Amino acid sequence: MRHAVLAVTAISSALFSANELESLVKEGQGNSPVVLAARYQVEQALLKHEELAEFFDPSFFGAVGKADTQRDLPLQTGYTELTDKAFDTQVGLEVPVSPGAYVSLGAANRILQDPEGYDTLYQTMFGVRVRIPLLRDRYFKSLELSRTLTMAEYTTAVSNLLKTTQELRHDIELAYILAYENLAAYRITQDATRRFQKLYDEARELNRLKVVPDYQIHHSLLELQIGRDDEARARTVFEVSLENLAKLIGATRKLALAGDQNSLLVSAGAARDLPEISEELSCQARGSYQTIQGSLAYARVQLDTAQEEQRDDVSLQFGLSGQGEDEHHPLGMKELVTDRHFGGEISLVWRRRIDYRGPKAREARHRARIQELNENLRNEALNIHQAIATARLHHASAVSRLELVNQGIAAAKRTLDAELERFSLGENTSTNVTDAQKNLTTIMQRQATAAADLLRAKADYRFATGYRDQPPPPSQPDSTQRGNPG
Repeated sequence: MRHAVLAVTAISSALFSANELESLVKEGQGNSPVVLAARYQVEQALLKHEELAEFFDPSFFGAVGKADTQRDLPLQTGYTELTDKAFDTQVGLEVPVSPGAYVSLGAANRILQDPEGYDTLYQTMFGVRVRIPLLRDRYFKSLELSRTLTMAEYTTAVSNLLKTTQELRHDIELAYILAYENLAAYRITQDATRRFQKLYDEARELNRLKVVPDYQIHHSLLELQIGRDDEARARTVFEVSLENLAKLIGATRKLALAGDQNSLLVSAGAARDLPEISEELSCQARGSYQTIQGSLAYARVQLDTAQEEQRDDVSLQFGLSGQGEDEHHPLGMKELVTDRHFGGEISLVWRRRIDYRGPKAREARHRARIQELNENLRNEALNIHQAIATARLHHASAVSRLELVNQGIAAAKRTLDAELERFSLGENTSTNVTDAQKNLTTIMQRQATAAADLLRAKADYRFATGYRDQPPPPSQPDSTQRGNPG
């Protein structure tokens, strides 16, 4: 059953802390308002299916009244037919019985007015009648269509729940990666600030020793202040990303990450490969695709219903009845007016509209709806194809970029060491050192961005393929210990 896909698994076994992400996604699927709303839609569809049990509920009928010179007409108005020139009391019960018959049980007691030869005459009647539809509603076709329609609605609601949980999971994964990317950026700016502080302190000392002039101090102080501003902004961006992550999981508490800035690079190193998954399997695993399929099944049942409405109403009816009279007692069974107690009937009843304009129009509308959904299904398949291809391109690009910046970091560190050594000897300016420091900061930020892009591409790929490559989740995720950010 599709409910199994609602459980949580990590982006990969090596992504940050698998238990941490797993716990966040599981919490989101349990707390997110959008997921809870989708679950209530499933519950409504399930309860609607249970409502159909009312089809077999017996219908009770009761009537009391008086008629005088009554004339029977075909299709006459009124919910009952009273006996002419009598005070009539009637009760009845109709019960649908499988595989396709309506059974009616009834009884009546009448006080006849001015019966020939009698002052007062009580008449009692009881009987059973069976109606069997032969065309429209044969074998309770209307109930079968209602059940199929409700099941299609339930399947669509379940598919929509799957779609919602997959989208939420994808959003949480992306927010989780972004939080680690911002954490890495924040740590990188902290390291840069420490380097600027160290340069400033060294410039002051060298100035005191008359090795470098005063302007070297001013420039290094300027870069230190700029670095502090960058650090403050990076911390705010990181904390905002944690707030966004908390919103996705439906939490108001302050979140913290269990890993550090190096977790991003370690995870990217373990995510350099993408599994091969066919687009056909990917489509079948996607909740968005299944939702359209469910809507398509629903529209096809609506089409069947419109076609059923165009069938003539033909039914076979037969029944048995008993009747008797008494001069003194309401429940007597004498043969006074009646020539015999028991009788029977059998009839074939046919009824149809002059034209089925409404059902024909509904049939045309449902056919158009089916064509629309077929095109939507084809478009969703194209979207999935494009998402898979795009994720593969981004992944390959991120892998290549990560290799380039890794080589650039080594060169940037050697350049900075050389500039610092020359500065300490008084053979260099603080401007050259700060430029080398900024180059190192830039390449390290590029490294973090490339690693995050690689992980995002893999998360996009797994979302596009419907998470078919995920292993079964543990029954109970491990708890994650969290500390304060920064």
